[in-house]
Amino acid sequence: MDSNTPPHRPPHIYLDNTWYIITASTLSRARYLITDAHLLKWVSGLKMLVKEYNFKLSAWVVLHNHYHLLIKPSAGHDVGKFIGHLNGRSSRELNLMDHTKGRKIWYSYWDTCIRTEKDYWTRFNYIHNNPVKHGYVQNHVDWKYSSYGYYLRTKGEAWLADCWQRYPVIDYSDDRF
Repeated sequence: MDSNTPPHRPPHIYLDNTWYIITASTLSRARYLITDAHLLKWVSGLKMLVKEYNFKLSAWVVLHNHYHLLIKPSAGHDVGKFIGHLNGRSSRELNLMDHTKGRKIWYSYWDTCIRTEKDYWTRFNYIHNNPVKHGYVQNHVDWKYSSYGYYLRTKGEAWLADCWQRYPVIDYSDDRF
């Protein structure tokens, strides 16, 4: 680790053709994406940038104050640029919608390389469980700002249930761990 890098902010490690889970949160965890229009604008921007950067996007969710992505870039060094564009464009669009020019929306992002198949599928399920975990909905299908609906339509309920059973989400805040 670079001696100038604080221990709570390790350097990003970017590898080509590697799956990453990305998490980004808003400044002070403020709820800036509060309306359907806000959330749909963010989703539209995400889909546009995935095509522009030619990333593979496996799972995603956006909530009022953070988002998670499971992405695979062909060129690892594009991850930072991608997130910069996603956060920059969404900030600009949200500020235009809310008439709040110059407001800082995104605080930072964290990335983790996915190392195993189990890690991949556990993170896949974690992403889709996030709206339930945070109390937005009681059932995954009720949160329309994630990729869960896509998998429900294309793979079916049995496939999703099997995925959940084989790779359950681990809650590290549970006292038993």
